[in-house]
Amino acid sequence: MQVIELYESVRKRLGKVPEVLDAKAEADQVLRHRLGLSPTERLLFARGEVGPAAADAVEQAIARREEGAPLAYALGRSDFGGHSFIVTPAVLIPRPETEWLVRRAEDYLEDRRFSKRRVADADGVAGLGELQLLDLGCGSGIIGITLALRHPGLRVTLADVSPAALEVAEANAKKHGVLERCEFREGDWFAWARRRERYDLILCNPPYVTRRDDPELEAQVREHEPAIALFLDGDPEEFFYRLGRKAVSHLNSGGLFAVEVGYDTAWPARTAFDRINALTRGKGIHDFSGIERVIWGIRR
Repeated sequence: MQVIELYESVRKRLGKVPEVLDAKAEADQVLRHRLGLSPTERLLFARGEVGPAAADAVEQAIARREEGAPLAYALGRSDFGGHSFIVTPAVLIPRPETEWLVRRAEDYLEDRRFSKRRVADADGVAGLGELQLLDLGCGSGIIGITLALRHPGLRVTLADVSPAALEVAEANAKKHGVLERCEFREGDWFAWARRRERYDLILCNPPYVTRRDDPELEAQVREHEPAIALFLDGDPEEFFYRLGRKAVSHLNSGGLFAVEVGYDTAWPARTAFDRINALTRGKGIHDFSGIERVIWGIRR
């Protein structure tokens, strides 16, 4: 079978799947992840022959998608921050909203560099020095690993309550060549942490969907992605207050604590951060739709 024939077959089959909103875009993703062909290469090699093993890999992915599995789980891959990450049903599928959390960390690191450069100019001291990042509730590890890729001097601890999620995060760290700068810790929030452990940045994308029947939540998300990483049980303000109190006890002075939030958890998170005396809350970060996505503060 030629590439163009396989592509058209995939596109037509995906077009019949109710959950698929853009069959062409998904077909391009399938060929990119299964055949290693970008949309441009798909056109350049349109008459190329697809071997049986590659065709079978495509078939397996499409069959899973036809059964209702999200595309990322069907492929076992998802893109984030310009990189491809391994994903399984043990972890959330990466979403663009989390880029805002990564961006806040990038700004913090740039501020640290600027401060160090000024010190270097005055005293002849060069370099940012090694900083410690905690990716709390890491899932697939996209936050910590993306930042490790962009900042070679960063050491990353990835923590999660799920052993299966940590396996995925470790596989991603190995895949992207940052395993030697990563440490993996298993436990519920900070239960794993030693008393005197300190970090310069603590980033967290916690469960923040407050209602299991939330109309904003797509059915395939509710049915396929891990509930433990999606749903926030109990009072949101108290959750973020307890999380923040514990986080500041593991932050160095001047360290950043930042969390991703949803459309109905930004206000509780802001209120919680304001109750934490050791934390100076910064201005929330909104996405392009005007939804507040990141609440953050600096350890006094």
